[in-house]
Amino acid sequence: MDIILYNIGVAILLLIIGYLFGSIPNGIWIAKLFFHKDPRDYGSKNSGGTNVGRVFGKKFGALVIFLDVMKVVLPLYSAWAILIRVPMYNGLPLLPRVAMFAFEQDISGYAIQWPIYYMVAIGATIGHCLPIFAQFKGGKNVAVFYGIAIGTSWLFGIVPMLFFILILKIKKIVSLSSLSSSWLAVLLSWIWSILILAGVIKGSMHWLPGYGPSVQFGYVHSITLTFAAIVLTIRHKANIIRLKNGQENKIKWMK
Repeated sequence: MDIILYNIGVAILLLIIGYLFGSIPNGIWIAKLFFHKDPRDYGSKNSGGTNVGRVFGKKFGALVIFLDVMKVVLPLYSAWAILIRVPMYNGLPLLPRVAMFAFEQDISGYAIQWPIYYMVAIGATIGHCLPIFAQFKGGKNVAVFYGIAIGTSWLFGIVPMLFFILILKIKKIVSLSSLSSSWLAVLLSWIWSILILAGVIKGSMHWLPGYGPSVQFGYVHSITLTFAAIVLTIRHKANIIRLKNGQENKIKWMK
């Protein structure tokens, strides 16, 4: 029973922490600080970095995107570090290190045996789109999605980001680039997860897509990316309709 309570309690706590970080409305605060305006009153009526850049300049848009990425990366890795290092259950940390999963070592003494820190990413996704600090009117989840993807993996993050740039170069449409590249990241993640479940990937190959033996990859990571991509797609509903009708705006700053 104690183990079940630990799993439920920590999962809810991380979800709340992620939601609060995700709710930080960087675009709104920066626009109000420097321009005394709300980005939701202009352009696409969105508080994300793309609209901030379109309305107030590329430098401010880039700053908002960076901060939105970091508001999921920082709490995610903070939770990971605490969970694998701080003794909290029978003299052990709550969560074993990823190397123990990868090399199938005994983890029976740990209260939590799955990468629960991804609950932070799920919370941040919800918070970014429905921020409690901004009347529940947030962004479209592109920056947070890539915060999860690039923040955890070069393969599932950087490769789709390069694909994003390629599509943007060819089509000049940000929404199309965001939608297609996010689902590419999901596809790559699920392929990796299936290979792990099938026993094709073993040992140190478990963390090959990442930045060393840090966060764990597998079906929980894939579910997290899938959830974030679904939210991103829903938030782009109007863009998808315009894409179908050939009415979506194209950028002019990329040749």
